[in-house]
Amino acid sequence: MIKDKIHLGDCLEIMKTFPNDSVDLVVTSPPYNNWRNRRTQARRSSYWKRTNIVYENHDDKQSDEDYEQGQIDVLNEMVRILKPTGTICYNHKDRIFNFEVTTPISWILKSNAIYRQRITWDRCGMQAYNPVRFYRVDEDIYILGKQAKGFKWNKDAAKHLSIWRIPPNRNIYEHNATFPEELVKRCVTAFTDVGDVVLDPYNGTGTTTKVASEFGRHYIGIDISEKYNSIAEKRVS
Repeated sequence: MIKDKIHLGDCLEIMKTFPNDSVDLVVTSPPYNNWRNRRTQARRSSYWKRTNIVYENHDDKQSDEDYEQGQIDVLNEMVRILKPTGTICYNHKDRIFNFEVTTPISWILKSNAIYRQRITWDRCGMQAYNPVRFYRVDEDIYILGKQAKGFKWNKDAAKHLSIWRIPPNRNIYEHNATFPEELVKRCVTAFTDVGDVVLDPYNGTGTTTKVASEFGRHYIGIDISEKYNSIAEKRVS
């Protein structure tokens, strides 16, 4: 496993080449598979362009069954390469279709990951609004691990509590679903020390790898987009 590298390719296949117990922290957010909720009406084209998440070369279009099994497979591979003292910070949100909610917990609990905590990421607003429910302005960060206790933890991070009010990025780096750096910073400083290894298997334009590098951690990023990888490499350099 090569540290301080951004890999081009499928995250599951590349993680399979990593040895067991080799990563201290995973900070990641997969595509949400929300293709059925996308809107395309021409009369509001500028609005839907702003609110729909569009990836450079991934259509984010799978059946629910395939998507959830794929996430279980990815989570299991993360757990395999995670050190017993390590942590996975897995950002996802509830998916709603035809007024029915599917929660990521439904597939997290089917994986090999130990579910330790859930952080609420208050995004300080919303991209879209529809007065049919109490509209959510937050997403979740699931704190997972290989074991329930004995993980690395820097106690000063407890001051952030369990609700993180952090504004999202606004369509920067030609990608409209990037992590805010403050969110990654909190994960990195809470669960790792200088010299530890931080992985993002859905690295996108590289916020995780950039923050890890800035804080003296080794970084590993994976993404299927050559364009995004190029941006990520420039950010860490």
